Amino acid sequence: MKMKSISIFALLIYWSIILLAPVISKEHKGYKGQSKITLNK
Repeated sequence: MKMKSISIFALLIYWSIILLAPVISKEHKGYKGQSKITLNK
């Protein structure tokens, strides 16, 4: 029973990372894009 709960917890973390990764990368890219624009000016 304990092993099953650990595997479910690991799956939840895994899926949250998969779902959050694109959002974080988008924010990172947007921030980098803004800094590039300010440098060009």
